[in-house]
Amino acid sequence: MSHRHVMQGRLVWCACWLAVVFLRAQDVQITAEPDEVVELGTVVVEAEKEKPKAWAPGITTATRSSVPLNRVPQSIQVLSRELIKEQAAQTLGDALTNVSGVVPVKTYQSLILSPLVRGFAAELFVDGMPGYSTTSSMDTATLVNVQALEVIKGPTAALFGGGVGSPLGGIINVVSLDPLKHHQYTFGYRGGSWQTRNPFADVNVPLLKDGSLALRVTADYEDSTSHIDEVWQKRWSVNPALRWEITPDTVFTFRAQFSQLDMLEYAGLPGALALPPATSQVAAYTGPSVDPYRYTGAVNSPLSTIRNTRLLATLKHSFSSQLEFNLAAQYLQNSFDEYSIYTFASAQSPLPATPSVYPVLSGYLPSDATQYTINAWLTGRFELGPTKHELILGGDLDFTESIAALGFSHLRINLPAPFPPTILASRAGFIDFATPGGTINYVQPAIVDRTQNIFRTSGLYIQDHMTAFERVHLLAGLRFIQLDVDHQYKTDNTLGAPTKYEERYSEIAPRLGAVIDIAGGVSLFGAYSEGYRGVLNYTGKEPPVPETSEMMEGGFKFKNDTLGVSGAIAGYHLVRNNVPTANPFIPGSTQQVGQQRSQGIEADLAWEPDPRFSFLVAYAYTDARVTEDVPNNIVTVGKQLDRVGKRLPRVPEHAGRAAVRYRVQEGLLKGLGVGLGITMGSKRPVSLTNNYFTDPYYVADAQISYERKAFKAALSISNLTNHFYYEPYPYLGEDVVAPARPITFALTLSYTF
Repeated sequence: MSHRHVMQGRLVWCACWLAVVFLRAQDVQITAEPDEVVELGTVVVEAEKEKPKAWAPGITTATRSSVPLNRVPQSIQVLSRELIKEQAAQTLGDALTNVSGVVPVKTYQSLILSPLVRGFAAELFVDGMPGYSTTSSMDTATLVNVQALEVIKGPTAALFGGGVGSPLGGIINVVSLDPLKHHQYTFGYRGGSWQTRNPFADVNVPLLKDGSLALRVTADYEDSTSHIDEVWQKRWSVNPALRWEITPDTVFTFRAQFSQLDMLEYAGLPGALALPPATSQVAAYTGPSVDPYRYTGAVNSPLSTIRNTRLLATLKHSFSSQLEFNLAAQYLQNSFDEYSIYTFASAQSPLPATPSVYPVLSGYLPSDATQYTINAWLTGRFELGPTKHELILGGDLDFTESIAALGFSHLRINLPAPFPPTILASRAGFIDFATPGGTINYVQPAIVDRTQNIFRTSGLYIQDHMTAFERVHLLAGLRFIQLDVDHQYKTDNTLGAPTKYEERYSEIAPRLGAVIDIAGGVSLFGAYSEGYRGVLNYTGKEPPVPETSEMMEGGFKFKNDTLGVSGAIAGYHLVRNNVPTANPFIPGSTQQVGQQRSQGIEADLAWEPDPRFSFLVAYAYTDARVTEDVPNNIVTVGKQLDRVGKRLPRVPEHAGRAAVRYRVQEGLLKGLGVGLGITMGSKRPVSLTNNYFTDPYYVADAQISYERKAFKAALSISNLTNHFYYEPYPYLGEDVVAPARPITFALTLSYTF
């Protein structure tokens, strides 16, 4: 039987099941006996009260469901605020190292890269609402406003849409802090290595005596340099939130997030100078040593800037304990102006006698994106004979407009002897990585290409979670997606009107899964899901076509409160089609690869036998490769790549983390806490060409904190052993790397009253 027929059968089965459930539900009175209502509420409340665990995952908001995580047939990890604070995580990348199968990004990469989940770029959500799929849509350099981080692995089309479709490889959902009903004020300061100055504040004020109306504002400012010479950044964020409990059953929340980042952009070091070649076809570098921390750009370059404005309003109304309505509306505006000095490593050195000399280009990439999203869903909980159901019916609308441009031009560079200026004057600009003292002057290039993409996305979805005989949990969902794309491309060097493309796509994406409780808190689960979305920020000349994905996964989940252990072990097979990637022959240009596949095994465990001790371990084996390519899309200036079988960039085959925390609970040292952690990974390809791989790496970290009443002090040390290694840093399709940050200290002081 063909895959197409199999899928048709699954869809028919799924649709019939949901239809029967929904029709039967119409005959069920949405009421309950008082004892039943009290019992349900008691279970939820007591689960929170009985959980003294600081690192154990709580109830996730990203599932839009009250179903416990161990009954959801999908790999989901939740990082609590307490874990983030005790590990002294300062950035999104710091925190995500605790989750298996996730490759975080560093702050200097946030302009162009996104975290990876199971080998693919993750979708970034804030409070359950979509962004632009890149880290530029939020401030990733601070966690001052974060209550929890939720990582949902794999496509989840049945519940999530917006943006330009539904998630394909995974979701990272940032849960913001909620206003409280009482006064609370926190002021603090973080300082440390690289001249870091980071004051922050968290102010909560009830506006009514009973706390039904409350305002909470978090804010921070950071000014810091870098381990890379000359690189520095300034950033700030302000996050006000208003919560109004209109009635005990009706809650309105309004949130706003404003942030700005200014930084001198770093474009990395060519892998050919820092790493051994991966194949015999690439000649090994045998020239003089290269300073890994040398800044590879122009000091006089304008600062790259990211600005974000996010407004979110939500309304939640409970008709009863069994019927609930939610409405969410979001406005998001993102803009960035990227100024870069781009080392055109693909051209290699034009001077054979000087293999450390590379051509240099100046780049200018402005971009603006605006998004309007509205999502509404109705949740009903009821019983049908021996089964219990949680049925979700919803719909969402999204309008996203992205306007981008790019410009590149050659630079001229003045190098010390023996390089004659007369020779350089007749060529493009160059940089000699082995000879310090050269100067590069940034010259803003003219815009060459302009792209405008308008996406109108609408979706209807239904999902039912059914429990039978208290041990069998079945989940089925469907999403209908309609995507309208208006694509315009214009090359300023050509005459005539821009190339225009208008198309409408539609798709039905299913989700099926089951969890079977075995014994002792251990459950067996299996699932199938799909994703579908348009391509955002596409800068290729050919019209973009939607991406699709499908995943099968299965494994075990375990949660035992007596032992204080929770976690999951899962295997998966994930396929993604029409993946946008950087064109290695055209700086700033995008192309779509035919198909990429990721498969592997993941394990996550948290063990907290008592309030003094917490232990976390995460491990992932990931085999992520190109399985199909589209030759017509990659033939450029007489060159063609053969990428089939190549590993996906930045993804280690083996990666893991272990962390431990001990808290003194009594005596003179009560309030003292110490923690240790180590993160490890195998070699990683730098780019899709697989010309170069970074070496295996390990990073140790340590924390010590003391909390006494309202005062808290915390010292953190990252890269405790000062281990030197390179981070893969695919930059506009080039094989470049960046040296990892050396040993770094940070001292945080805060006072809460």
